[in-house]
Amino acid sequence: MSLPTNTISTADWVAAARDWHLRNTAGLFEDPYASKLCGWRLKLVHLIRPLEWVLFKVVLKPIVPSSMCVIMRARYAEESLERLIEKGIRQYVILGAGMDSFAFRRPDLLDRIDSFEVDHPVTQRKKLRRIEHAGLKVPPNHHFVAADLSEVSPVEALAGTSFNASEPAFISLLGVSYYLTPEDLASTLRGIASGMCKGTRIVVDYMFDVQSSDPATHNMRRKMLKFVAKRGEPMRSSYSMDAMHRLMAEAGFRAVENFRMTDLTDAYSKNLPPLAVEPPDMFGFANFEVK
Repeated sequence: MSLPTNTISTADWVAAARDWHLRNTAGLFEDPYASKLCGWRLKLVHLIRPLEWVLFKVVLKPIVPSSMCVIMRARYAEESLERLIEKGIRQYVILGAGMDSFAFRRPDLLDRIDSFEVDHPVTQRKKLRRIEHAGLKVPPNHHFVAADLSEVSPVEALAGTSFNASEPAFISLLGVSYYLTPEDLASTLRGIASGMCKGTRIVVDYMFDVQSSDPATHNMRRKMLKFVAKRGEPMRSSYSMDAMHRLMAEAGFRAVENFRMTDLTDAYSKNLPPLAVEPPDMFGFANFEVK
């Protein structure tokens, strides 16, 4: 049996990576709903373990380590959200949500906040069909907002919903910066900074430029870029840590944290079994606050 990988979106692959890591990187990030949202082709792979082994250990072996970013960024973002909820944040916005399953995984947090996931109408319709097919119940305080963020700002997208722009929020912009030009990312960030109140936080992941990456990752980088480009979703930007800091500052944010993904490895490995694969030193995380 062959899998037509070029017909599967990056959002589907991210969900599949979460599902694979659920069984192979125990305890780092638990997403038991990923297999329900990744689409029937990848769900079938999940059910046929020999096929899954071939896919992840042979076909995708050169880029599987890069999927550690998917797992680490999700854990980091939700840990940040937990801390901010303790400080009074009551709104969570997931931009470019893809097949994220926050609404079903974290009832403990949804008891205390309103969440809004904003994504392209085509992707969101596909996700809603999968949710319905899986028989999942959407909590009443989790809101789906269909919007093409290449045409409207996040603030414009949220207008008309129950989102309160006069109250601070925590915003997740994960797995998105790669596909935007620096100019488009800066425009999105300026819209957030100018339209949301002081104290609003945003977490962003980004790919390092070649000069900032470990040379040992350069071959993986080339293969990853080729892989996503074949899906019609080319990556359009990469940054040094200093460049990301400047871009965020110019858009109206102050730095809270800006670090290499590998900085999390020791912290997350202390009380867990060995990781299935070593995270490559080619990604950064940034946590910034509206000035």
